[in-house]
Amino acid sequence: MAEKERFLFGRGEKLADHVPFKSGFGEPVPPYKLGEQVGRIGQMLDDVITEIAATPKDALADGKAVTSLTLHPQYIARSGFPVALLAEYSLRLIGSKPSKSKPKSGRGSEKDAGIASTILYVAGSPESFQDFKNSLVNLDEDSKVSDDLVKIESLELLKPEDRMLGEFDESSNKIEIVVHFDSAVDIDWEADFQRYASKSKVKLDMSRSYQSRGLLFLSAEGTEASVQNLAKFSFIRAIRKMPVLRTVSRPQMLRSTGSGRLSIPVDKALDETFKIAVFDGGLPGNHPFGLWAKNIEPSGSFRIGAPIPAYLDHGQAVTSALLFGNVQPGSLERPYAEVDHYRVLGDELTDGSLYEVMLYIDNILSQSNYPLISFSIGPAQVAGDDEVTAWTSMLDDHLGEGDILAAVAVGNYGDEAWPDSRIQVPSDSVNALAIGASNGHHEGWSRAVYSSIGPGRSPGLVKPDLVAFGGVDDNKFKFIFPGPSIAEDCGTSFSTPAVIRLAAGLRAYFGNSLTTPAIRSLLIHSASNPGHPVEEVGWGVAESDIRRITMCQDGEVKILFTGKLEPGKVLRAPIPLPDEVLKGDVIIKATFCYTCTTDPHTPGEYTRAGLDVKFRPHKNKFDPKQKKKDSRFPATSAFFGRHTQSNEQELRTDAHKWDTVRSAKVKKRASSLSDPVFDIHYIAREPGNSVSPRRAPKLTYALVVTVSSKTTPDLYEKIQAKYSALVAISPRVQIPIAINV
Repeated sequence: MAEKERFLFGRGEKLADHVPFKSGFGEPVPPYKLGEQVGRIGQMLDDVITEIAATPKDALADGKAVTSLTLHPQYIARSGFPVALLAEYSLRLIGSKPSKSKPKSGRGSEKDAGIASTILYVAGSPESFQDFKNSLVNLDEDSKVSDDLVKIESLELLKPEDRMLGEFDESSNKIEIVVHFDSAVDIDWEADFQRYASKSKVKLDMSRSYQSRGLLFLSAEGTEASVQNLAKFSFIRAIRKMPVLRTVSRPQMLRSTGSGRLSIPVDKALDETFKIAVFDGGLPGNHPFGLWAKNIEPSGSFRIGAPIPAYLDHGQAVTSALLFGNVQPGSLERPYAEVDHYRVLGDELTDGSLYEVMLYIDNILSQSNYPLISFSIGPAQVAGDDEVTAWTSMLDDHLGEGDILAAVAVGNYGDEAWPDSRIQVPSDSVNALAIGASNGHHEGWSRAVYSSIGPGRSPGLVKPDLVAFGGVDDNKFKFIFPGPSIAEDCGTSFSTPAVIRLAAGLRAYFGNSLTTPAIRSLLIHSASNPGHPVEEVGWGVAESDIRRITMCQDGEVKILFTGKLEPGKVLRAPIPLPDEVLKGDVIIKATFCYTCTTDPHTPGEYTRAGLDVKFRPHKNKFDPKQKKKDSRFPATSAFFGRHTQSNEQELRTDAHKWDTVRSAKVKKRASSLSDPVFDIHYIAREPGNSVSPRRAPKLTYALVVTVSSKTTPDLYEKIQAKYSALVAISPRVQIPIAINV
């Protein structure tokens, strides 16, 4: 019997409406009495003032020192930010980072290893800190400044050794300097910093720098002694050795076995209205992708150099994976879209050329509008919990608007000892898909042993997002090379473009009916994980059949919601069910995706947008603790719980709300469901603000919901009949039935 053409429903947002916001939180009990805190903080300020006086004057940016202010763990939420205290003493927040703290009293004081907290980097003049100290004896107990004072666990001057990350060679080092810098505020002391660096005998390359929100990333060179001296400069956040680019492997040619021939298509791409950008080693002049791929040589203003044969082979393999996937003998399907392959690797690159490649890519992305991008290269640098790198910042800056879907390979270090096995930068980007490798996608699949593992940073703990077949020793990923012939290799370099190929297929078949966030949501939503650790495979292995991603089986219905959320408001999204009462168990799966602006100088509060999603399964059931029943707010039930966390990283109290991807499923008895809904509260934030910013942008989102009921094979038709606003999203051309996927 032919499969019924039941494609997912769109326009779910037409069913949604706004409801009032209902808060359920109170103020925490302060961990310290004001009198006790005045004595504690007063002594800390005495130490800070003494140490500032001993600091060279020319090491103080605009005459200001920088302190690390650790908040008590009870106050790490946005509402706990000490706005009044900083304003009172003309102190400026220039950054922050997540940390662990064992407070003297209050929540977490019983934990020897400490619990999640936040360090604020606070800048001020010597006079500001002296005024702070002098005023302590006269604080009004009912003032906002007093309320803020009890939130402080510790306060100390940031020291040079705090800024030096890792070891340095006594002789010359290629280094990366991260400076707290806001171009609108700090431009007056930029020249002073350059003079101090010259005095410290550190050679800055100001032409190779990247400015993001609150941070300036610089390429430089210096000895261990010069780095130690430069680290005294107050607004420096970090100095580390410059990471190098990851190595790329050269695919091996297969000997002809006579077991089958390749038939390369002669048709143009299925959709010629868009192109995919690839950044890799380039394409050789005789590459077999003339109809669909264009090699673009690097600009002469960037020191990339001439092509290298091994890098060209790698770029050719990546392009083959994007156009055709893992090739098998026989006739290949024509590609979904054309590819612009930017050669970003060459013979002039050295261990200090990381910024050269990054800035070249930044330049391209600033002048183009590709909807899909594939990265199989990046720094040989593991993601960290408390620092954001230049590459990740650059990528998130470009992806924050939601018009681009980028996939980034997580790296091939999964068989190394922790932390070297952790995902590689910039796959920790919260606005991108981080792709690992599996040894297959049929039953019994698992992570390829070389595929780097998570978790990512918080927010963004679930990394990789997806895995896809990347080849293993006894079953390697196969590519088309000139001839045509077949080459083979293994790596996340190839699983990554294979996932972007799926995204291109969704766009080619469904056009503008699927937004970029919708494509991202569908890829994650359709992934399957039979029980592998989230740290290894993320949300699971990517579904390789576009029909299965977009079609509904018997007893199943998929609904897509897209649109923009307004800051501070609550959108109520109904979960469609038929009028009749269903029987047995009902499974509801939901996946939210969005992209947003990020703040690399405050990695603990990296994303500016979060979702507080409440699941209300039954319209007539209410929380017994609710003093006064309000028919608008039925009882909630667990749906999106916290992610699995590793021993190395404690999840912050509300961090899961700020993840740009949320996916989960629940099983409910049908009798427990009556007009179920998701209440979606968009929370906006910005560094240094304890309340939501007034002018936060609307948030572009996509939500995919699947409802499954084995006892109702015609569920799709019943939903279609009940909800006239829902419209099936049909492909523009027939999607072929996949064979041997």
